[in-house]
Amino acid sequence: MTTEVIRLCDNSSLQSVKEAVISALRGGKLVVFPTETVYGIGALASSPEAVNRLVTAKGRKKGHAIPVAISGWRALRAYSPDVDEVTARLARRLWPGPVTLVADATSPKSRFASLTDEVKNVIMPRGTVGYRVPSHTVFTDILRELNEPLLLTSANLTGEPPAVNAESAKVGLGDRPDLIIDDGPAGFQRPSTVLSISNGAVNIIREGVYTKERIERMKVKMILFVCTGNTCRSPMAEMICANMIARHLGCEVDELESRGYLVMSAGVAALPDLPASPDAIEVMKNRGISLENHQTQPLSDDLLRYADRIYVMGRAHQEAISLQWPDHAERISLLSTDGSDICDPLGGDSQVYQECAKQIESELRKHFSEIISP
Repeated sequence: MTTEVIRLCDNSSLQSVKEAVISALRGGKLVVFPTETVYGIGALASSPEAVNRLVTAKGRKKGHAIPVAISGWRALRAYSPDVDEVTARLARRLWPGPVTLVADATSPKSRFASLTDEVKNVIMPRGTVGYRVPSHTVFTDILRELNEPLLLTSANLTGEPPAVNAESAKVGLGDRPDLIIDDGPAGFQRPSTVLSISNGAVNIIREGVYTKERIERMKVKMILFVCTGNTCRSPMAEMICANMIARHLGCEVDELESRGYLVMSAGVAALPDLPASPDAIEVMKNRGISLENHQTQPLSDDLLRYADRIYVMGRAHQEAISLQWPDHAERISLLSTDGSDICDPLGGDSQVYQECAKQIESELRKHFSEIISP
């Protein structure tokens, strides 16, 4: 059987390419994909025959798990419902990207539960699955449309060097694949970093594109406070919270990131790079806290994606975020635990700002246990 090759650079209609790939996969065929690391070969988990062909094509030994590509970080809990917070955090921040995250998938609520034992023995012989979300637009679009897991392993025979382009995949695998998608050389030309989390600690299973040091930086817990203009309420909340955490840890505020915490603020209607309001600066100064170096920043998808907890000053902020960025709605909470707004002090006198700061501190104390949790 002759392997079909589709070159993305020769196709004006990417939609037709996606449809051809999806049709091939659903027909039980093996497809070679470009990714940002190396080329991979995939088969649908729902097709035991295709999975068996993939194992044979790779020359994979029994008991050596094959990773699974999923559509994105939001899909992780569908397959590993009991995934820990640090792993979920890294998935949200690092995917799509050159990282394979290993997590337990034995929960009866896992979508893998419906797979045949034969397939489960290929992807999770020890009860854990290696998850991958490649950073390649065409590939991720295909994964989203498939809406089911795809076994994905490097497009080479076991023990041979990974394929860094379509030609080397063809040479290494011969006519085993049914379809090869050619998008030129892979970007990094190195495998993904494979890691797992145990009790909050990073365990590097395979060195790859990302170093352990980078992964450690990315697992820092981020707390985000949001108001309207990012000149009064949210910067005061940011600095009061940062000082509370520092006192709890017995360190300085500028040491928080090295101790595993990052506290930030933003505004849903903020202009960039403006200072905090003079009254907010003065009130914080009287508390021994400096706001003089604060610069406003608009709220963005990146900030929301990185944030583990998002505290908003009012219901209007919660509604605005949920409307524009619904994927992050589950991590948003009103700072005020009784459901009321933290009143905006803008335009008020020093006493109004002082009362606002007191209210913010009081509400932060009620949230503190969840703020300092892993």
